[in-house]
Amino acid sequence: MKKPAKTREELEAAIRLEMEDISELPTDLAISVVPHEDTWKVAIMTDGPQDPGRTDMIAAIADRLRSQFDLKG
Repeated sequence: MKKPAKTREELEAAIRLEMEDISELPTDLAISVVPHEDTWKVAIMTDGPQDPGRTDMIAAIADRLRSQFDLKG
């Protein structure tokens, strides 16, 4: 069964919304959804030091959303 599709912007917003419920997102953190093979992945960019805990939370949210949604176009 095919999963519903969302745009990059919709997926990025969903990840940010869930992260805001868990903790504050630092202003120097950028989350981008990018196509990867036949699915998508999240790229996390920051101007400061990476926070492994926060990176793990974002990865877990993205894994769950990836199982629910495909990337549109």
